[in-house]
Amino acid sequence: LAPTIQALPLIYSVDSPVGQNHTNKRDDVLLVQFFLKVISEHDRLYMPPGQSPIQIDGIHGPQTSAYIRQYQLENSRRNPGAKAGGTLKQDGIVHPIQAGSPVSPVSSTLYTIVALNLSYGRARGTEMLRDITKDPLFPAGLRPSIAVG
Repeated sequence: LAPTIQALPLIYSVDSPVGQNHTNKRDDVLLVQFFLKVISEHDRLYMPPGQSPIQIDGIHGPQTSAYIRQYQLENSRRNPGAKAGGTLKQDGIVHPIQAGSPVSPVSSTLYTIVALNLSYGRARGTEMLRDITKDPLFPAGLRPSIAVG
């Protein structure tokens, strides 16, 4: 069964937006790239056409931007009839969670970072979300920023 927001043991979020013309803090970009790599290796429809596998390097550039947009597009395509909060805003940006809600109060759409957590749970199993640092693809440079337990 696919995990639901309520079934997630915890949600990993970014501190600042990741996307074109945003802060793109290294640790935030590493987390987003890590999720996108795992998800796109699990399901190739999340890989943008014509792109090579995403690199987890902490640098937001054209490849990361293309992966974010493809993720938002494919995720929303799979949830076309979803009520408010089900589809993702197609803006190419991964925003941090605000006010503890998985849904943006501005766009009434699910935050992309929450959807990335859900997709990661589908790819690796919800239990792996308890400590993503155990994932073989987890970037060592992100370890100091992840507090688990």
